[in-house]
Amino acid sequence: MNKFVPVLFAALVASAALAPSVAAQPYPNRPIRLLVGLPPGAGPDVEARQFAAQLALELGQPVVVENRPGGTQLLALEALAKSSADGYTLAVGQPSNLAANPRLYDRPSFDVEKDLMPVSLLAEHPWLLYINAKVPATTLAEFIALARAKPGELTYATTGVGGFQHLTAEWFQKLAGIQLKHVPYGATSWQSDLVAGHVDATFYPLITLAEHVKAGKLRALAISSKERSPQLPDVPTFAQAGLPEYSARAWFGLVAPAGTPAPIIEQLATASARAAASTSFREFMGKNGATTMGSSAADFDRYLKTERGRWRAVISDANIKLD
Repeated sequence: MNKFVPVLFAALVASAALAPSVAAQPYPNRPIRLLVGLPPGAGPDVEARQFAAQLALELGQPVVVENRPGGTQLLALEALAKSSADGYTLAVGQPSNLAANPRLYDRPSFDVEKDLMPVSLLAEHPWLLYINAKVPATTLAEFIALARAKPGELTYATTGVGGFQHLTAEWFQKLAGIQLKHVPYGATSWQSDLVAGHVDATFYPLITLAEHVKAGKLRALAISSKERSPQLPDVPTFAQAGLPEYSARAWFGLVAPAGTPAPIIEQLATASARAAASTSFREFMGKNGATTMGSSAADFDRYLKTERGRWRAVISDANIKLD
């Protein structure tokens, strides 16, 4: 038995010597999960996968998209909040699940501000007001005048109560001093009804609807960007159209569990900025009418504070609540 003691002792010493080197392996040394709160194939999911491919190149490890749809996109962030704060589980956050939706519930399942931390703002989609071509208005001013003359008669489509389309429409109505009739479609597609003229208006990014504008079936009255879009160069910005306060944008960014070490957050933010600036990602997002960003964690945190304050006020003013 004694002859095995030196061998065992040597093995223990070797293991102890190796332990610090294993623990000190640089981040990341294994695949990273990226949670998305929508099903595969949805617009933000496709964009997240494009970003994940570029982030993987920057980090030298696979970034695997994992879809967690449900709960108005809050299930993905709830899962993130319960994950280990080690940089190996991240999520995509949007205005809906990161800034607005948690305000709609009396008892949210997690604290979006305390349980999560920002990493980087990745991209912004400008927001447009579209109307059916049959509506007798060709400018934003004419549409507002028409709505004031017919309070509650002009209709607008959204995916549902409390969704981003709904909140941005509520904000627009307050700024414009008008009252429109909300038509929440839920799981039913609203786009065909808008094109057919069964509903008068909607708020949406450039994706899919720009082609209907070019075909003359819809009119885009204004866009919430600093400059006009090359995809629809005849459409003025909201500032040019007379409503400069309206600056709603559909953005998305990267978030991590609270408590993730600062060096990892800094590394992720730097890699995310490079991924967002890559030619492949910029060209893909540009085709969808979006602008890529790539910010520091501190800049994204400031951006989030502004967004959360804005949508908190809109939700409160319109008295919007979900069960």
